[in-house]
Order: sequence, then C-alpha cells, then structure tokens
Amino acid sequence: MKKWLMPALQTIFVALLVVSFYATSWFGDQYLLRAEPFDPFDPFYGEYVMLQYPDLDAPAGISDGTVYFTLAEGEDGYAVIDRIEEQPFFGAINGSKYDRRVVAPQLENFYVEQGRGPELEEAVDLEVTIDVAPWGSIRPISIAPREE
Repeated sequence: MKKWLMPALQTIFVALLVVSFYATSWFGDQYLLRAEPFDPFDPFYGEYVMLQYPDLDAPAGISDGTVYFTLAEGEDGYAVIDRIEEQPFFGAINGSKYDRRVVAPQLENFYVEQGRGPELEEAVDLEVTIDVAPWGSIRPISIAPREE
C-alpha cells in the first residue's frame, strides 16, 4: 500500500467533519431561543453555561424520554416547538423530555470565553442563537443577555 494513502484518507475525513459542521449554518434555518443559565463553571472544561429553555415545553400526551421535534419562530420572534413526536422523522432534532421540558444535547451546554461565565449567570435572562440544518443537526452560534 502506498505511504501517502493513510494520511490522505485522514485528511479527507477531517475535512468532511469540518464541512459538515459549517453545513448546518449554510443550509439550515436560524432560530433565537429564550434561555436561563444555571451553572457557570467546570474545573475541567473551563467556563460554560448550562441552559434551560422555558419556551420548549412539550404538550400533554408526550411521555418522558427520547423525543423528536422541530422548531418554528413564535409570534414574539423566539423559537417554539413546531412538531414533536416519540418516533423519529426526517428533519427532527433528537432530544429528551423530562417534566414538560424538552432539551437537545447540543443545546444544554454553551462554552464561553474565560471570564464571561459569571457575567452570563448574573444576566438571568439570555438569548441563544442557533442554526438548525434540514436534517436536524444543531449548531449554537451565540449567547447574549436578553434585552426586553
């Protein structure tokens, strides 16, 4: 086997990962979520903000556990759940429902620059901008204090 084949395959693999990360923003829709912080620091990973989303409530009749949902822009400009089901469907975001709240793993933690975590925790009301690809992939873009 050629000496250059394995490095070339590894380079192509990494390039595909990078392209798939940015493809979410290129082909997806952007949503603004209302968020509330509840933990600003981890000694191993640095500063991040754990978030919960008050507008992502599941309707009655959906059991706790894995759910699949899509988002739509609400009347006030913030995203709300558009469609939620217990079975996967194309374009759905994979998440979990516990005690009426719906959360996706990509939305739970938002890593921030060193020193910014306490500022965001004090803000209490935050807004998070995310991109959602047509195939259900999520890419958090920015986090900022919410001004209402």
